[in-house]
Amino acid sequence: MIILNIVSMFLLVLPLNPQLDRQPIVYVKHLEPPLHYPALARAVRFHGTVIVKLTIGTDGVVLGAESSPQDSNMVGFPLLRDETEKLLKTWTFGCVFCSSGPYSHTVRFHYVLEGDEVTYDDTRVEMQLPDEVTITVSPPVCDDCPTPAKPKKSH
Repeated sequence: MIILNIVSMFLLVLPLNPQLDRQPIVYVKHLEPPLHYPALARAVRFHGTVIVKLTIGTDGVVLGAESSPQDSNMVGFPLLRDETEKLLKTWTFGCVFCSSGPYSHTVRFHYVLEGDEVTYDDTRVEMQLPDEVTITVSPPVCDDCPTPAKPKKSH
């Protein structure tokens, strides 16, 4: 009797049609890793997040990429967008539980400048695939840049 009650309760929590409950799972099959922060963007200190909505064919090839900045005031967006889209178009994806036609997936590329100025490229890449990539680098040494003002002490 107890086993029958347990089985009955288990059946109540199962979906009636398991096919309807399955969410698509997108994964990266092949990628060309971003090896460097875009040189011109680093030189002029562009940074920010580029959001790319991909259209992916059933064979996993990226058919289209439509970008938008996370921040509408992001300086340098066209340069970072172009670099990001170019890179993503070399990737291929796979999808479990996707429909038989093309599908969409969104990827966020975070371009971060942090640390002390350096004369070399110290690019660090962190990938949380298939959704996010963070590319971090120290700003370049700038001989002609004004020194940042020191904050005034409040009394």
